[in-house]
Amino acid sequence: MKLLNDELSNKYNYKKLPEEESNIARSIYAETLPAFLLSMDNNNPLYTVNGSLICSSFDRIVIGDYGAYIEFSPEQANKDLFAVTIRIDDVRYANVKYAWRTIDDGSQIKIYYQKNTVSYADYKPKKYYVSVYEVYPAIITQLYKEN
Repeated sequence: MKLLNDELSNKYNYKKLPEEESNIARSIYAETLPAFLLSMDNNNPLYTVNGSLICSSFDRIVIGDYGAYIEFSPEQANKDLFAVTIRIDDVRYANVKYAWRTIDDGSQIKIYYQKNTVSYADYKPKKYYVSVYEVYPAIITQLYKEN
């Protein structure tokens, strides 16, 4: 998926894709969602591969032109662990649509805090987003720690 995202973002610079390409990309993202997300409800917590809690639950999965993302609110977020990468109150970034955050556990996870709407996905301002490929249910993180 990273190759597809990189190719599209390099070609279109995160602008809305032409309709046919958007439909194809979104179809690919929907068909390749991690299986555990398809079988779990959104009241379950999600973790990094290293076992750090990202969110206690989530709102929905959003599929846009540049990937599939878990959406969760500030109330669901484990914000105590989120390290700010770009300060959202920094005037140099006034036109940025999101702020990057991470969790300092070695997982290199990217968490996006959405500031404004975008044309290429149904992201909501004041919500957090993380790639479906960077989250894990509790059982996976427990198995990872045991090995």
